[in-house]
Amino acid sequence: MLLFVAMLLGVAAHPTTPDTLGTAEVTAARRVAGISTPVSVQRIDSAAFTMRGITDMGDALRRFSGVNLRDYGGAGGLKTVSVRGLGAGHTAVSYDGLCVSDSRQGEIDLGQFAVENLGSIELQVLDQAALLCPVRQLASAVVSLSTRGTMPADRRWHGTLEGQQGAFGMWSPCVGLSKRVRERSYVGMQARYFFADNDYPFTVINGSATTHWKRENSRMQSVTSELNWTLLTGKSGSIRSKVYFHHNYRHLPGMVHYYVNGSNERLLEQTAFAQSRWQQRWGRWEAFVAGKYNWQTSQYSDVGAGYPGGHLDQNYWQREAYLTMGASYDVLPWFRAAYATDYAHASLNSNLRTDNHVNRDSWLQSLSLQLHTNRVQLTARAQMHSYWNQTEGGASSARDAQRLLPSVTASVLVLRNPFALYVRGGYKESFRMPTFTESYYYHQGSTNLKPELTRQLSLGLTLRSAPAPWLPLLALTADGYYNRVRDRIVSIPINLFLWKTANLGDVRTAGIDLTLQSIFKPAQRHSILLSANYSLTHCTDHTSPSSSSWHKQLAYTPVHSGSVSLTWDDPWLSLVVHGTYASKRWNTHNHLPTTDLPAYSEWGMAAYHTFALRRGQTLTLRADLQNAFDERYEVIRRYPMPGRAYKLSLKYQF
Repeated sequence: MLLFVAMLLGVAAHPTTPDTLGTAEVTAARRVAGISTPVSVQRIDSAAFTMRGITDMGDALRRFSGVNLRDYGGAGGLKTVSVRGLGAGHTAVSYDGLCVSDSRQGEIDLGQFAVENLGSIELQVLDQAALLCPVRQLASAVVSLSTRGTMPADRRWHGTLEGQQGAFGMWSPCVGLSKRVRERSYVGMQARYFFADNDYPFTVINGSATTHWKRENSRMQSVTSELNWTLLTGKSGSIRSKVYFHHNYRHLPGMVHYYVNGSNERLLEQTAFAQSRWQQRWGRWEAFVAGKYNWQTSQYSDVGAGYPGGHLDQNYWQREAYLTMGASYDVLPWFRAAYATDYAHASLNSNLRTDNHVNRDSWLQSLSLQLHTNRVQLTARAQMHSYWNQTEGGASSARDAQRLLPSVTASVLVLRNPFALYVRGGYKESFRMPTFTESYYYHQGSTNLKPELTRQLSLGLTLRSAPAPWLPLLALTADGYYNRVRDRIVSIPINLFLWKTANLGDVRTAGIDLTLQSIFKPAQRHSILLSANYSLTHCTDHTSPSSSSWHKQLAYTPVHSGSVSLTWDDPWLSLVVHGTYASKRWNTHNHLPTTDLPAYSEWGMAAYHTFALRRGQTLTLRADLQNAFDERYEVIRRYPMPGRAYKLSLKYQF
């Protein structure tokens, strides 16, 4: 570690302008950028990653209200997000303007992305605040990730070198560089290596017997790299292109079983894609065209006497070609119209006896109208989704589907002074096609599945004020919502050894999301920042009165959850205390006595300071104490989470 610090201090060949974190006021303003939008918008930028003590992607996602994170434990482990009880399949993930896809599973592992490489994370629920966007980004919820792209004013190299070292054998160096190559052309690159043994201790309690073990077969190493190019066109246009590659090889520890703590499972995942987006505005017109090609492989292996030949291999390869375009026109100063269309062709093949080669073509269209005045913003959309499925080799294919989906959202400025008060609300319909796994997986999939149909109703308010110089920001949001999912896709047992996927679900969710952000200035150059959120989520099964799960909370969905962070921003040393909470949950829908997961609260602390070096360069040192009170808990049953841990970070910007 000392050698790495010395190397970073020695990289100062050219004078450059600093890539600063920004003042507390700027950071706070960006975090509440969606205060006047007709949909819920939450945002955390790169400055807030440090100021709020965020340690990784999972920690960042837990800071959003309405989010239910499934975390399988360990640094870099699998992390999927469900928003407002809708399921991870209803959450789209956008990376620098275009959605990430996974036709096989339908759930995006957000653990593959590192906050060190991101400029911001944004969550929009119900609909998009922007009128013109790709149709895929009109999902029920969208997590938007943006890289730390910079456009230097000169032609010198600008960049960030960062190193992290943590408990349980974790270490990760990363580098980001950017340069202006021509008057309006910029290039940038990012690369990151991550390694962790993840051999953290945990406790197994079986009646009166207590066993202390360490997590085994949990090692992970990954490499992520990307190359970006930006060209500014005209007065208000751009072309942004990206080439991305992610390699992740991990040992899978599996579930913890009593008196058994071993596994031979391995998983190799690789993702590569290239994407480009052009966007331009001329007078009343605005248009965009974007394309992407994505390739993924997943290779799973296990060793055991129960397999033929003592070995199991399941390999999948998927590809997708995606094209989207759209245009908007300002009909009147207060009225706009937009049309967008997406087309995608996805295919999957494997080494299994079934689902050897399946294909899906999708054509999505949206027509959007927006009325906006100084006090009112009203957006109405109509989406048409069409899907066609094919298989090769004579096997039956999944159902085709077509659906017209309406939505309407509105925001009204009720008060301007002494504080800004907005009331917002909306209604939206959306649906989710069955994934390739749900339709074709050997012995379990069903080609007769129907899409999940979702109806969302939301009503909320936002308030923002600057009451006094010593309290320059006070922002509150409150949203109540009701969701209903019909034809929910679930897996049910046919016998002890065979499961089948079917449409059996009618799930209804009612809840409240609250957020609070404030800045308090007790003295010059001193600030206290408070960020908090709370979610009340009643997500219950209404499939059949005769079912044992009738009117019971869905598995792994806490009724109460929330997070809080308190930061003292000091010129000499900044300190952060943060915590997350989730109430009691169950790992089955029928709430058997032995299937409950106790409530938990996890607290962490951080200290950081940024040193100003010569010629505008900066060096930031940071120390984190994670799970400071050594809380032992599980997010997913029999996947224990790490206890107390540390993390040291060093970041050099030039």
